[in-house]
Amino acid sequence: MHPVFAIFELLLAALSARSIVILGVRAPWTTAGWIGTLGYCIAAAVEYSGAAMRPMWAAASYLCLVALTAAFVVAGVRDEPQAEPWWWPKRVGRTRAQRRGLD
Repeated sequence: MHPVFAIFELLLAALSARSIVILGVRAPWTTAGWIGTLGYCIAAAVEYSGAAMRPMWAAASYLCLVALTAAFVVAGVRDEPQAEPWWWPKRVGRTRAQRRGLD
């Protein structure tokens, strides 16, 4: 595995875990998207580490990618709050409707 890819996967996994903790059950679809992102990071890291059963891990990473994409799309349509700031979440942010003053 290329070291830059490994560092990126580790940082993305940490961001995912932090976002899951911050959002919890308040934004279920967004949290599901972050769980999918964490699953993708794990599956891709194992896949590219040269471990046995590589095709299974490749399929798992694509499945997680599809799941996280679908969850984030649903979260966007439902206008769920996001963890903010994006680079290292510390709080639950406002929804688009709240930022516009509609809620």
